[in-house]
Amino acid sequence: MKNSEHIAVNLTTQDYIAGSQEYAVALNITNASGKEISDLQVFNTLSAGREISLNNGLESSNLNALEDKKRRLIRDLERAVESAYARKRRKKQSLSEQLAFTLVEAVDVYASIFSKRKSQPTTPYWAEEALKIDEWEDVEKLEKEVISFEDEDSFLAKAYAINKEKLERVMSKLEKEQSKVFSKGVSLPQGSTISFPFSFKAPHLLKQKKMDLSFKISYRVEGEDVVHTRSSSTRIFIYPSAFSVPTGGMVGAAVGYAIKSTLMSGEGLALNWGILVGSLALGLVISLLASRKPETNKAITVEDFTGGLIIGVLAGLYSEVILTKLQTLI
Repeated sequence: MKNSEHIAVNLTTQDYIAGSQEYAVALNITNASGKEISDLQVFNTLSAGREISLNNGLESSNLNALEDKKRRLIRDLERAVESAYARKRRKKQSLSEQLAFTLVEAVDVYASIFSKRKSQPTTPYWAEEALKIDEWEDVEKLEKEVISFEDEDSFLAKAYAINKEKLERVMSKLEKEQSKVFSKGVSLPQGSTISFPFSFKAPHLLKQKKMDLSFKISYRVEGEDVVHTRSSSTRIFIYPSAFSVPTGGMVGAAVGYAIKSTLMSGEGLALNWGILVGSLALGLVISLLASRKPETNKAITVEDFTGGLIIGVLAGLYSEVILTKLQTLI
């Protein structure tokens, strides 16, 4: 039987995805091999944004209770390692690293102002794979290389030790029941379906963009020693971040103010901070009013940085006219 006939894969994503926001992806796998599948694992090989650790519980009516507990314990251990690594990294950062980290955090905080989610610290992409647990030796090594730098009395170190002990007991029970070695994978009875949910944080975007998602699936079929692999990919459409339009509006308002103060007046740029701040505020308000939202319908909408920029320039150029019209309406 071909690899493609062992399992049926259905990759689904949420309908509306915006930059800087969290979005969900689910990989539904059905065992069509006629035999039990073991050591089933799904790896994210190409993501649109950063993978985050929320909503990572498996959904399957046939998932063994011990297997489910094993996966949750492994993920808890990985979270503890990520947290300890982040603390250790912050303590040893050079000045340039601190500046770069502060800049990244500042962008995340700025983006969170216009979204419903708070900014979250993330692990560098080049360290993510190193902090994952794929076998029991990883549990021991990460404890030695990362967790050991935590204070002995810290809750993080104690929680890691407790979860490690729990995982050891679960693995011991699994080995007695199923005669299996350590594995992050799960077993899937014939005809059963299991869902692997993933959560990502989309990148910061100033305009719409198409991006690809790709996953690798590995598994074993009962009675075979071969590890089978299969990939599944999809292309998603990501809308601009919520901050793109208001940012464009404020930049455009500043440009409009500069044009009005120079070209239209025929004099050099005379910087009036009060008028400039007023123009920026007006550009922000108008761009927010005109920004596109999936749940509302408006006569005039803009949805990216360029649209906000144009709206902002007009607000900066004709601020007095706009204010007069608003006063008339009020």
